This record gives sequence, C-alpha cells and structure tokens, in this order.
Amino acid sequence: MNRFAFTLILLYLLNTMQIIAVSSVRPTGLKTDHLEHPIGIDNPSPRFMWQMEDNRAGARQMAYRIVVGSDSLAVVKGKGDFWDTGKIHSDNRLITYAGKQLDPFTRYYWTVTIWDRDEVSYNSYIDYFETGMMDSANWQGSWIGDGHDIHFKPATYFRKAFTTEKEILTARAYIAVAGLFELYINGERVGDQRLNPMYTRFDRRTLYVTHDVTTALQQGENAVGILLGNGWYNHQSKAVWDFDRAPWRNRPAFCIDLRITYSDGTNETFSSDLSWKKSEGPLLFNSIYTGEHYDARLELDGWCNPGFDDAEWQGVTYRSAPSTHITSQQITPIRHVRTFPAQSFHKIGENRWLYDFGQNMSGVTRIKVGGLKGTEVRIGHGERLDEKGRLDLSNIDVYYRGDKEREPFQTDILWLSGNGEDEYTTRFNYKGFRYVEVSAS
Repeated sequence: MNRFAFTLILLYLLNTMQIIAVSSVRPTGLKTDHLEHPIGIDNPSPRFMWQMEDNRAGARQMAYRIVVGSDSLAVVKGKGDFWDTGKIHSDNRLITYAGKQLDPFTRYYWTVTIWDRDEVSYNSYIDYFETGMMDSANWQGSWIGDGHDIHFKPATYFRKAFTTEKEILTARAYIAVAGLFELYINGERVGDQRLNPMYTRFDRRTLYVTHDVTTALQQGENAVGILLGNGWYNHQSKAVWDFDRAPWRNRPAFCIDLRITYSDGTNETFSSDLSWKKSEGPLLFNSIYTGEHYDARLELDGWCNPGFDDAEWQGVTYRSAPSTHITSQQITPIRHVRTFPAQSFHKIGENRWLYDFGQNMSGVTRIKVGGLKGTEVRIGHGERLDEKGRLDLSNIDVYYRGDKEREPFQTDILWLSGNGEDEYTTRFNYKGFRYVEVSAS
C-alpha cells in the first residue's frame, strides 16, 4: 500500500469517526419541574429541562425550540396547540412554560429541538407531564377521619366499595393526607412509595399525592382501602423536641378523589364522604420516631377487596381541612431502593439473637418468623453494642421521654398469629441502625 492510499484510508476513517460523533448529538434527559414525566402537578408554569448529549470537544447548544400540546401526534410533527417558542438563540436548558393556560386533569406532550455549534438541529424524543387539581375548588371529596382523639393508639383502616358500569380508559387517585397513608385497591397496595406525603408545617400547607390506578381498577365491583399513620402530624412519642405539643397536632385524616375516565369520554369521580367505613386492626401503635406495634392475630384478611363483609365496621366523621393550602407533592418520593442482608447473626441469650448488617444505615427491617400464637417478638435497632455484645441504645434514646418498656425506642413489637410464618415490615416508621436485636417471649 503506498503512502497516498494510506492517507486516503486514514482520512476516510477520521471522517467516519466524525460522522459517528455527530450522529450521537441529541437532547436527552427531559424533565418537567425536575421530574421524569410527572403526573398530578399544580404548577401553572412548569419548568422544562434537558441535557445536550454531544461528545465532541467544544460542544455547545446555540438555540432551542420547545413545542407543547395536548395531541401527541401533532407534537411529534412539530405542532403544539398550547405553546411553541419558535427558535430561541440561547444555551439555556431550564425554561419556564409561558404558553396558554393549562387545564386540570390533562396530559400534555412536549419536545425540544436544539441547534449545535454548527447550527445543525436535533429533535428529542416526546415526553409528557400531567396536571392535577390546579385549584382547590376542583376537589369533590370531603375530609374524613375516625373520630378519635390524639391519644388513641391503634391506626385506622378505611374502605369504600363501588361499582363501575363502563369500560375504564384511565383512572387517577388524588389523595391529600394529614399524617401518612397507604392506598390499596382491590386487595393490592398502590405504588412503591413510603412515608407519604412528605413532612410540612401541616397547618399552613398540606400535600396531596397522585397515583395512576388505571390497571388497579376493573369494570364492575371495586374496593378502595386506606390505612392512616401518625407521622409527624400526630406525634404521640415524647422527646426533647416537643413534637407532641405541635400546634397542628390532630388525629390523621384524608380526602380522596378517585377520578375515572371511561372509553366513551365521560368522567366519574368516587370521593371520600360519610359512606366510607372504618375499623381498627392489627397496627396497634405507630410512631415515626420510635417504632410500631403489630398484632398479627388481628389481621383483617381481605379488608380492601370487593365483597368483603364490613357490616361490623363503623361510620366515619367529617373533619375540617388541616390547612387552606393544599398542593401537589412534586418531589422524588421515598422508596425502598436497596436491600442489605445480614452479614452475620448469632444467639446472645435465651430466645435472643443479634443481627449485624455490616454498616450503619437509615431504613427498615423485614422479618419472617413463626411461633406459637401470641408470642411477643421485639425487634430493636441500634448503632452500637455494649461490652457484652448486646444492643446499646444509650447514644440515641437519651432524648426520648416516653415509656421505654411499653414503647421502647427504635423497637418494633410483633405478636405472632400462630398461623405458620408471619412476615412483617413497618409501614410508618424508619430507623437508624447497624445492629438488630430480636427477642421472643
């Protein structure tokens, strides 16, 4: 091969590499209000953001164009019936919406086109966001609670059965809660979020959460269940920070609108009102600060299923809203993100075991245990051990002012059902720990 031919081949290879590099340019990582395709947002002027993927030296965005519309096919073709910025010469990649007024309960689609340093344009994939209530006047449900005072310990289970006559196209559950909640539909828990909604100054702002429940519902008989926890709203555990004396403190309550759109285009909303029923169950005590007490002998099998016999359940009571400012929760939620198996465990006494998870963490534990009906199992969590190898809570329970025997700090209490193996994980609590001490009596 002569030198001239080698140079041509080398130039061809270099040009090929450049073509590959250019073809990799694209806008990516699209987010609305810093979230990936969020649903149930209340912001009338959401913010759009993206990243520019370009591996060439000196890469730079020279201009952008955003298109927003309610018709996905039109948006793909570059036509937006709500906003079209046109070509804007700017390297900004965080842009506030300035189009037509957004409607509530509506899905919007958007794309962004960017121009690189060579004024070559590149289109993004299509993304979406969905509005929620947008205005408190759009709520149809009423705030309801169990009628107990702040000192009542057991958590309350709520349920409502209803029938849908037509084919369901989409469905959303909008639920505002003072306290914490878990939502169930037709026997299954909805979503993978924990400790919802987030902590606020409850008498000034209350958050609601939106869930896509389309696949959870069915044409015909349905049932929705809600379990409420105290969280920071009704802090029953006493400590030096005096959360038990908070001015907003009250028994947990909720308001829910289950909004269904049918395939014929009509809408129907099932809401919280006095037709709901409530009962106590196995969750006898819950504190986000100390732990939970759970009696598996009292489990309400099928309590959130259609056809469940709730004849012995009681009625609910109306409650005033905890605040006048009820807005959507627009943050990345708390979830279980990683599982740590115990690195070691050994027996440290009669019916007492110590588990070492190898590192300090903030989280919850899951236990599977079988035994005689009514056996009490205590699951203590801590960060260090004493000189005898026992769990030592002295560095963290020093600020706790509660009853350390009946409501021990960072300790869950489980009473076994006697029906084989019980599995238990706290719902409305988390702990800081490396070591877990399990005892049975």
